[in-house]
Amino acid sequence: MRAVLVIARGDLVRRVRNRSALITAVVAPLALSVVFSLVVGGPGGSARFDIGVVAGAGGLSGEIATGLLEADATPVRFVRIDSSTTAARRVDDGELDAALVIPAGIEEAVGGGAVTLEVLRNPDQVVSGGIAESVATDIAQRLDRVARVLSVTGEAGARVDGSTMAAAMELESAVAVVAGRSAGRDLTPAAFFGASMSMLFLFFTVGFASESVLVERRQGTLDRLLSTPTSAATVLAGKAVSVGVLGLVGFCVVWGVTTLGFGARWGRWPGVLAVIVATTVAVAGVATFAASLARTEQQTQTVTAAVAFTLALLGGNFVGPGQSPELLGTLSRLTPNGWALGAFADLATDTATGAGTLRAAAVLVGFGVALGAVGAARIHRVVQR
Repeated sequence: MRAVLVIARGDLVRRVRNRSALITAVVAPLALSVVFSLVVGGPGGSARFDIGVVAGAGGLSGEIATGLLEADATPVRFVRIDSSTTAARRVDDGELDAALVIPAGIEEAVGGGAVTLEVLRNPDQVVSGGIAESVATDIAQRLDRVARVLSVTGEAGARVDGSTMAAAMELESAVAVVAGRSAGRDLTPAAFFGASMSMLFLFFTVGFASESVLVERRQGTLDRLLSTPTSAATVLAGKAVSVGVLGLVGFCVVWGVTTLGFGARWGRWPGVLAVIVATTVAVAGVATFAASLARTEQQTQTVTAAVAFTLALLGGNFVGPGQSPELLGTLSRLTPNGWALGAFADLATDTATGAGTLRAAAVLVGFGVALGAVGAARIHRVVQR
């Protein structure tokens, strides 16, 4: 054990001095986790949408526009625009996320006239376009509700003055729809992508061990080391410990930075730490097995990258929380990535149970031990040649 620790310490010191190892273990996963979380709504899970409103100054359309502009609808902000042409240009240029055109004389819809609410949206802005369409749908439904009441009372086609129409539009629906949840809290993107990106780059961090064995064998330093009482198994164990510690520390650094700097909620620390350790063991085992299939340093890098990105795609590392298609969700349960991300998501949303966390950790360790044993045996034979 003392020899393993000595080799691990020396190997770890060399890797820390080599800044590329620190970039792979800490800087890269932290940077990508922040970038991905910003793309899907910000580190804390917040987003801002600017929706333009085109309407006349008077009449019901003006009153509707005023109501939208004065509404406290964070994270949606409504902006008055002079004309539909200007609104279309600003949407195309990306200055607005979408726009809503409310025609003058919209109250004629109650009297049997045909009125069209137009939504201007950029095809690239799916979420903001959906928000604008939802607002337009709500306005149309309120008008339709007034028209139905007049129809039932036998006053269909009657003109309704602006104040009466405005009052009718302000009436709340008799049936309220409330977005609720059975338990837990929202999953912050920074927590999800912090875990997923740390897991991805953990493959490359662990791959350093197998690659260094081949490099040292080519340079002849491995033969000199094995000429001492140090066994091949001791050398492999020492290198495995060094990259394991580096990967584990990098994972924990991402955990701490996203928590303190970006408000990410990973969950209770005992469960998070247990899953991090289990994930490190799983990735170490898979990466060791993958690297054992190579015969040169270049092949090691290629095979490790191919396995890392394949498992990341199947495991859902890139798609974001709760966005995986059904087939991908099923396939993810066959990968350590899927099990780890599922456990992290449960912990972050406070829906995890002790038994569920232990089960996920056991499966991850099982992945690592089974594949790692096979990979270590294969690399051991290469070292002894």
